[in-house]
Amino acid sequence: MKLLSHRLNWLPATLMALGMTALPALAHDSAPAAPSTIPDAVLRQIGLTNANCNPGKAAFSDDGKRLALNVDCGESRLGRRVWIIDLSSSTATPATPPLGASDPNGETIVQDGTEVQWSGDTLYVATSMETRAARKGDPAYWQERYFSVRPGQAPKALRQQQIPGSVKAKFEHPFGRFPVEEVLPDTDNNVVADGIFRIGKHLVWISSDANDRVTLRTRVGKGAIRDLASGGWELSSLQYDSRRLIYPSRNGIIVFDLDAGQPTRITFTHADARPVAWQPSSHSLSYTATRGCDGKAQPGNRVLCLLVVP
Repeated sequence: MKLLSHRLNWLPATLMALGMTALPALAHDSAPAAPSTIPDAVLRQIGLTNANCNPGKAAFSDDGKRLALNVDCGESRLGRRVWIIDLSSSTATPATPPLGASDPNGETIVQDGTEVQWSGDTLYVATSMETRAARKGDPAYWQERYFSVRPGQAPKALRQQQIPGSVKAKFEHPFGRFPVEEVLPDTDNNVVADGIFRIGKHLVWISSDANDRVTLRTRVGKGAIRDLASGGWELSSLQYDSRRLIYPSRNGIIVFDLDAGQPTRITFTHADARPVAWQPSSHSLSYTATRGCDGKAQPGNRVLCLLVVP
């Protein structure tokens, strides 16, 4: 078994498991209450009106009143920065200083090199910051950096030892530790290494073949493999909790109940919609779209939307 930088490659001892792929169920439709839209002025402030900038890791605060969002503008002069959007006042404040260009060491296929996590009213950020030497092409000069911030206060730089143990553990293993080598040896030869999750009895993973065809799959124990969705790297915007998967599809955003095995489509979303953050306790979903939050506009500028899923 050889672990590469972006996928797990096993010489399959047996390919029988791959012949046990279960067909996905037909999605039911769900018509929740109308979504709300983050004002354009906020999107301009944080950079999301720029076509080169994309939403990265995001998380709702515990009370659902704020959204922390990493905005990554790649190699452009805008670089990266984590923001906190106050959803009641529709204002944005920085949660980190400018972090510089994208980190070639921290970014992988699914992960964007930045983690955000709320603990009470405090946001913790684990990321990296570009230094001057990095601009000369030396990748060693993206330094690991940690920050905490509370609403109304300036970001505070932390040493790794200052991060609470519970927060640090969730950064590393959001659903606990599990031996990947023991659960996937006969399953899939194209597993994306940072796209594997175990959620209760369910193993969930993202797979990519030689033609960059990306598939979202799930399996219980040694049972049949179930292909939930196929497409491109938009599937890396997958959100999840202990019961559900939320992912984009050619028909719109899908909420998949793992135990029931039933997908539900959010009716007013289309193939352009991408989930950004999910809070299971309040059923709050943030997503981007280019046809308006209600899906009725002609394709145009990207918007950031908020929705309560039934």
